[in-house]
This record gives sequence, C-alpha cells and structure tokens, in this order.
Amino acid sequence: MRKYLLFILTILCAATITATAQNNVTVQWNCSSKTLPNGNVELLFDATIPDGFRLYSPYNPEGASKPLLIKFDNQDNFTTDGKIIELQKPEEHYEEIFEATEKFFKKNAKFKIVIKPTVNEPFTIDGKFDGQVCNDQFFCAMVRDEFHINVTPQKPKSKDTEKKNEITPAEPVKNTPSEPQTNKTDKDSDKAQHIDTATTTPIDTAAAPSFDAVSTTPATETATTTDGESMWWVFVIAFLAGLAAIFTPCVFPMIPMTVTFFLKDKSGKGKFNALIYGISIILLYTLPVAILIIISNMIGGATFTAGIFNALSTHWLPNIIFFVIFMVFALSFLGMFEIVLPSSIINRAEQRGDKGGLIGVFFLAFVLVLVSFSCTGPIVGSVLVESASGGSSYIKPIVAILGFSIAFAMPFTLFAFFPEWLKQLPKSGGWLNTVKVVLGFVELALGLKFLSVADQTYHWHILDRETYLAIWIAIGFLLTAYLLGKLKLPNDSDLPHIKVPRLLLAIITLSFTVYMIPGLWGAPLKALAGYIPPITTQDFVIDNNETTAAPQSPTTSNLCKKPLYSDFLKLPHGIQAYFEYDEAADCARRQNKPLLLVFTGHGCVNCRKMEENVWTDPRVSQKMQNDFVLCALYTDDRTKSADGTHTIGQVNTEIQISRYNINAQPYYVIVDPNTGAMLKTPMSYNPDVESVLQWMGI
Repeated sequence: MRKYLLFILTILCAATITATAQNNVTVQWNCSSKTLPNGNVELLFDATIPDGFRLYSPYNPEGASKPLLIKFDNQDNFTTDGKIIELQKPEEHYEEIFEATEKFFKKNAKFKIVIKPTVNEPFTIDGKFDGQVCNDQFFCAMVRDEFHINVTPQKPKSKDTEKKNEITPAEPVKNTPSEPQTNKTDKDSDKAQHIDTATTTPIDTAAAPSFDAVSTTPATETATTTDGESMWWVFVIAFLAGLAAIFTPCVFPMIPMTVTFFLKDKSGKGKFNALIYGISIILLYTLPVAILIIISNMIGGATFTAGIFNALSTHWLPNIIFFVIFMVFALSFLGMFEIVLPSSIINRAEQRGDKGGLIGVFFLAFVLVLVSFSCTGPIVGSVLVESASGGSSYIKPIVAILGFSIAFAMPFTLFAFFPEWLKQLPKSGGWLNTVKVVLGFVELALGLKFLSVADQTYHWHILDRETYLAIWIAIGFLLTAYLLGKLKLPNDSDLPHIKVPRLLLAIITLSFTVYMIPGLWGAPLKALAGYIPPITTQDFVIDNNETTAAPQSPTTSNLCKKPLYSDFLKLPHGIQAYFEYDEAADCARRQNKPLLLVFTGHGCVNCRKMEENVWTDPRVSQKMQNDFVLCALYTDDRTKSADGTHTIGQVNTEIQISRYNINAQPYYVIVDPNTGAMLKTPMSYNPDVESVLQWMGI
C-alpha cells in the first residue's frame, strides 16, 4: 500500500510544481502603435520572455505546443486582416513528442498587426494574449494577459494614399502560417461588423456579396445546446449500470454479509459506519477519475483535457486496446477463465480493515472494490469510455463514474438502515451466473463499437454496417438461445424449467434481434443511430435513392464542383456537402448563399442521431440543400489532408477551437462566407425538428 500512496503523492507533487511554475512565470509585454503615411496603423507588441522559457510562434504547427493568439475584444473603430507579422525569425526545433518542427522565441519576441481606422477621433484598442511558454523540463505556463493600446488616427498625406482601401502590411518573415489565408479586402470588407480576429479567419471578399445582421456572439456563451440534458442522461445510464453491477456473483452475495457485520456492531455506530462505508465506495471510484482530470487541467487547461478524451475516443490505438480489453472481459464473463487481482493487494487491504474505526471502514470498502473488480471492471470501463466518446465534455466521465458509484454503494447503506428489507432479497444461486453470462454477451456486442470507431476514422472497411449488424444479430440469437436454456456454458446450473422473468427477457432479446435484420438490406434502424456504423458504409441498399452512399452529380445539386475528399467522405440520405472549409466558402460566395458548417465525427453518437432523426425530415434536408452551401467538417478523421502534413481531423478541430472556442460535436454554425462572421447563434445537439427549422431560418 505504501508504494501506491507514494505513487499518488508523486503525481500530486508534480502537478503542484507545474502549477507553481505557471504562477511564477510571466511574459512582460510592451504595446504601442505607429501611424503609417497611408493612414493605416501598426500595432506593435514587444515580449520579454523569462530565461529558460520559449514563447511559441503564432504559426507553430498544429498538434504541437499552443501557438500565440492576439485577440481583439471588439473592432468597432477599425478593420484588419488579423494577420500577426513576426518582426524576427523564430528558432526551430524538431520535437519528437509532437512529431513536428516547433517554432518559438527565446528572451525576446516582436510582432505587429496592421489595422485601418474607420473613425477620425482617438480610440483605445482592448485585447488579450493567449499562448504558452515552456522550458526544457516541460514545465509550461499559459500566457493570458490583457493589453490596451491608444490609437490616434491621421489622414493620409496624399490623395493617392487616401483613396486606398487595402491594408498593405510589410512582408513577414518567410514563415508560412498553416491557418490564416490571404485577405484581399475591397469596399465590401468595410461592411463586416465586429469580427473577432481570434475566432475568424479572413476570407477573400473580392467580387462577393455581403450579408446583413452579422452576429459575432461568442459561441461558448449562448450556443443552442442540450448538454445539460446530455449530462443527466449520462448520469442515468451510469446509475443503471451501477445497479446492474450489484446483481453479479462478485457483489450480490456480499450485501447481506456486509450489512450483518455493521448491524452487529456493539458500539452503536453500525448505521453511521454503513454510511461511511457507502461514501467510501463512492470516493474510491470517483476520486481517481476526478484527480486525473484536475491534474490534466492544471497542466494544459480544459481544452487540453477535452482533447485527450477526444483522442482516446478516436485514435486507432486506444480503440483497439479497449476492443481487446472488452473481448477479454466478455470471455471471462462467459466462463472461459476468471480475472482476479493479486491476492497480496487484497490481503493488505483486509489487514488495514481489521484495525477498526473510520480508517478500517474505508479499507473494508477498498476490499469490496478490489474483490468485485472482475465483475465491475468491464462495466466501469464501458461507462467511462462511452461517456468520453465524441469529446464533447471532459466533465462527463466524472458525472458517469459518480452515477455508477452512487448506485453501486446504495444497497450497502440502505439495507443497514432498513435491515427488514434483507428478507425480501432473493437467495444467491445459479441466477447470478446467468446475470454474469448475459453481461458477457452484452460486452461482446459493445466491444465492437471501439473497433468500429477506429475502422471509420481510418477507413479500413473491416467492420462496415452490414458486417457489424450481422455480428450483433448472431449475438442476439445466441443470447436468446441461452435464455431459453438451449445453450449451456461453464458454471451454469441445471435448468429444469424457464421462469417467467427469464422468458420475458428472451422475448425482448429476440424482438430486438429481429428488428435489426432489415438493416442488412438498408433499413434505417433509427433506434440504433450512432451505435452502429452509418449507412454510407453499407455496400448493398435496396432503396438506393433514399440512402445511397454515392454522391450526386454537381449539376443536380447545390455544389459548384466535385468536393475534395468525397471519394471516402459521404453524408447519408443523398445529402450533398463539401468536406473542406475553403472550397465550401468559395462555392457559397459564388452562389450568394450563407455557409452552413457542421462539425461532426465518425465516432459521434449524437451526430448520427441528428442525421437519422432530424436530417431525414424533408423540410430540413431541403433547407440544407437549397438555402445554404453545406460543409461537413469531420474532426476525428485520420486521413492526411490536402497539405500532406496534417490530418483532416486536425485541420477541422483547429478551425472549431480557434474560431468558436469549443470542441464538441455535433456543432452547427451559419456564417457569412465573405467575412467568416456568424449569422446565427451556433446550435449543438438538438433532436427537435421544429427547433432546428426555426434556427435555420435566415
């Protein structure tokens, strides 16, 4: 036990040192302005960097250390392309951890941004820096300082320069940024209202129309979302999983034993100790998850933590590992072998529990958690991984494990307070092994989800929709046969007759299995949307007009040309879209239509639910195709993008985080293709068709 405590203390100390380093490391900024002869103004930013630390370039590669951003609080009195010009060349170093060549400055860094005042009187520009500094020991600190710059506009010195509408900043150091585009502003660019350079990449506006009622409300403040409902749903599902874990052979027999132990306490503290016992179980499950997330936030912030969960839920390696783990646990549940923790760990915990007092009660709870691991481990793993999938919120795993642990701990406390309830409990017997075997079949089915996510994000085509359904149907028939007593596995007791509850469960299982069969020929199976691969992965579909995976010709759709990546990225129900931002924005400008961005993902359950339950409404699909140019941006696709250095998912994730300060899917944004400014408050997961139609109205 001492080794484990030392391990935890080491982690906490490392986090404390990192947090202390962040508090003590500051970048000193000197900000000023300089008026140019043509009337434009240079905003100058001079940074003094602490010794031994590196400030990362605004053009540091995606997926590496956080680049510097310079954000304006508002742009009421000026326009700008937002381009950060480096006045000195950054140093470069290949970082093996990120597999990228990082760009950074040491000791000193100088930047400038060129603006064009739109008023004649003096004004003040307010803004913020958002970046990161790190040293060679990987101690990092966030750079989040405010700045205030006074600007006194002056008229151009000549009529020729006064007629210029175009900002002409000096050439930057040869250091091509990966995100910003060249901005060729003209008369239309002055119509853009309050565009935040921190969240909007400038777009070529030449010969393009402009839209009215441009809104730049920050996405994270008022985005239409049901995340609160989603949190409650995660809690409810996890709570039900905790109740299911109680009815396993590892746990159920321990309820009367444990409760009897507390009731026989002669000190009169039996009920109090039972309450502490239940609280200890909740803490033992919840605290480790919460501590890991808190440490992650201290090191890299909430976005960093959300990114970790997003990577865990989409990268092939963790998904394959989870798939293998689920298969192993499923085989254990089915009786092939038994998974147990080393007896030395359990014995040490029992010795601590024998000492009595509150510490003893805590270690008795610890013993329960350890002993029940072979039954609860797969369930806990399922709950945590499923709650983290999609990357929508790093809080969900904490909510999930809290819901599970509360349900799991409840009977030990409640039966101690109401011991007469013990008489109503069924006796232990063969039915407990039946519960375990049923959970084994469920684990087999759920484990396929991880292999499916990796298969979709990397386009392996190992587990397409019909293959996935065929396996689930086979598992369903086998489970039905087991419940009816036609299939017997190790550790099963003799079954002279079928009881009514078991028969009802067999009927439910068989009905669910039969429901899936039409899916082999293309039936939508809306109840399973998000839990099975999308219909675009299916080779054979009877109603080809409704669910075809093949793109329509651009001449019969709202597309200007064949979309990039359309050979492997497709939307269901024949809906046409672009899959690359610049291409979609260019088409939207040509057609004088707003741009509808849909941030989605292959492993996103709620994205599939929206596609199957909302997009299938003819009014929604017609609006998407006729009133907008649609752009579906997959944030978890691992295919190399057109630049050959980043994946499609990395590019689209950077667009979502840098412009809208959020990393959640699905996420819908309507923007002006000329300026990139939002025309509507963004919308998250919303299964109500009428609400979506109202939101889509311009």
